[in-house]
This record gives sequence, C-alpha cells and structure tokens, in this order.
Amino acid sequence: MTHKRSRRRNRAAFAVAALLLPSLLSSASAQTVAGDPPAAETLWLAGNTLKLKTSVYESAKLSSHPVLVVVLHGDLLGVFEVPPMTYHYVFADQATRKVEDVVVAAVLRPGYRDHSGERSDGDQGLATGDNYTPEVVDAVAAVIEQLKARFYPSHTVLVGHSGGAAITGDLLGQWPSAVDGALLASCPCDLVAWRKHMMRMQDNNPIWSKPIRALSPQELVSRVSARAHVVVLVGAKDDVAPPSMSTHYAEALKKRGAHVTLTIAPDLGHEILLEPVAYEALEGLVQSLRRSGQR
Repeated sequence: MTHKRSRRRNRAAFAVAALLLPSLLSSASAQTVAGDPPAAETLWLAGNTLKLKTSVYESAKLSSHPVLVVVLHGDLLGVFEVPPMTYHYVFADQATRKVEDVVVAAVLRPGYRDHSGERSDGDQGLATGDNYTPEVVDAVAAVIEQLKARFYPSHTVLVGHSGGAAITGDLLGQWPSAVDGALLASCPCDLVAWRKHMMRMQDNNPIWSKPIRALSPQELVSRVSARAHVVVLVGAKDDVAPPSMSTHYAEALKKRGAHVTLTIAPDLGHEILLEPVAYEALEGLVQSLRRSGQR
C-alpha cells in the first residue's frame, strides 16, 4: 500500500509540475544561487505533534524587537528547481538583504524534504490541496508562537506562496491573532474552484475529485481580523492559480475591513516568489505595519 500511495503522490505532483515547468525554468535561469543558502540558525520546532524544520535568516543589523517574517513554500517544493535549491530559503535569505531589521524564518511544511535531505514530520499529501488541513494550520501556528517567544518581534508577518499561501489564508481565519500581516502570493484561495480548475487543466484527472478535508481561505474570510494588513500578489499570466481567485479573496477581505493591497503583476506566471515584485511587496507590508505602530 505504501508503494501505491507513493506512486499516486508522484503522479499528482508531476502532473502539476508539467504545467509549471516553463515558468520554473524561466525563473530559475535568473537565479545565481546553487544550493540552499546557509541559515544563521536551524531550529526543529514542535508544531503540536510534528517537528518542523525552520531555517532562520537575519538582517545584518537587528534591533531588540525586529519584524518576524515566517515563510511557507508551495506544494511542489523541489520539483524541477534549477539549479538545485529550496526556493523559500532563497527568498528568506534575500529578504534579509532587502528589508531592514527582520528575522525571516523559512518553515519546511509537514512531510516535505528540502535539498539537504532533511524532512519535517507529517504527511506531504498528493499536492492536490489535501495538505491544507486544520492539523497543518495548527502546526504552523504553534511554530509561529515559538518564534515570537524567541525573537520578541515588534510585528509578525506570514508569507506564503501557492499552497503555502492557501495555508497562510487558512491561518488568518483559524488563528486571527497569530500574525499582524500576511503576503499571499499565487494563492489558490478558493479551494473548491481551484480543484475544479486543475481538474479541467489535466483532462478531468479524477485525483482532483478525491474527497479531502482541507480548509479554504475564501470560506474563512469572516474570521480574519479587521486589523490585519494583507497583501495579495498574483501574476497576470498565472494559469495554475488564476488572478480571479486572488481578486475575489482580496475583495472579500476588503468588505471585512482588513487593510488589503491587491497586486496583479504583468507578464508574470505562477512562480513569482523570487521575482522583485515579491520582495517589494514584503518591504511595503513591513513598512505599513511599522507606520501603524501595531503591536
């Protein structure tokens, strides 16, 4: 049974990866990083019953209360990344060079393995949105609380790309006081609509109709704090998580009263996290929180 489940997982992951290959290669060709950038510190933090690898990067100069930025990768970590790198570590490392006074903690999601070969506890799932469960969201929330206790941040920001953005949106709804701000990039924010979209993209592959017990950010909007500062970022040419999903989520948040910025980046596709616009979005979000004086 284990081998059969592994084969199903691989088929699902590579079916999605086939859609992403052109944009992955284009994005990677602009990167000079080969291998994971060295972290200032590697922590194994307990997210409920799961131990999650967390790689910590720091700005050159830190105050006693820096901004804490927590980063979640997408569902296809490690698939077709050229050169080999764990891309949310690259984002975390670069963010500390572009944004002043931040600690950036890149979390390896439950069940995933990075390029070092190390793996967080838990079940990776089939890369069909099935990994966005209450248990996963609670595990990430627990890790965030431990990081806050360790670094005494002035503000806490959660950044998620793709599936990590969906988990970010879920956390905003499930744990509205856990973070002050969030950046959701390439978000499949309406899980039901996204799974139908992916099923159409893959010639009605039945794996997308398999029942799951995952959370959808769109259905949790009413529970998001009105004080939250949220940036929703999507590429205009994203055919994996189309811009309409990000637009609908941002509009629903605005009705809720949250501080929301929606950016649709021209000429960009799904793999957007290492593009300049993502770092600019993060810097703008951090500055917005600092101006607000919110603690």
